[in-house]
Amino acid sequence: MALVIKNPVERLFTLDELDDTGEAKVRFRQATTKENQVRERLVFGSQARTLTDAGLRVESTVPWSVRQEIEVRLTICGVESIVDENGEPLFRFNVDKLAMSDQIFHDVWGRLPVHYASVIHGHCLDVNPDWDFRTNPNSVPENSAE
Repeated sequence: MALVIKNPVERLFTLDELDDTGEAKVRFRQATTKENQVRERLVFGSQARTLTDAGLRVESTVPWSVRQEIEVRLTICGVESIVDENGEPLFRFNVDKLAMSDQIFHDVWGRLPVHYASVIHGHCLDVNPDWDFRTNPNSVPENSAE
């Protein structure tokens, strides 16, 4: 029997932490190998490595907030009821793909309050547990189906 490569797992999250109406939602998909490669190049490509008496010390030169943005941009596939001051959707999609340039996404992401970005990024990690530094029983295991 042939090995069937399935579509990545997707999950829809209600942003109860940010919106008590339950209307604001965000959807993420599990990263593919290609997205993992892009993430690794952007997040870990410029690490500082220092050999000390205690061993090899590795420090990331990419700020945490930039890492959050990269991981969300690579795997976000839908947003509901998050709008700007004019009532226009803050994030734009074409079907299930982000329909914004990296720069426009960066500008929109930069408008979010820090807590909002952290909550949204937390849901990105729920679907991408191999990126997750937290212990989270709600995360989706690699190659699982819902």
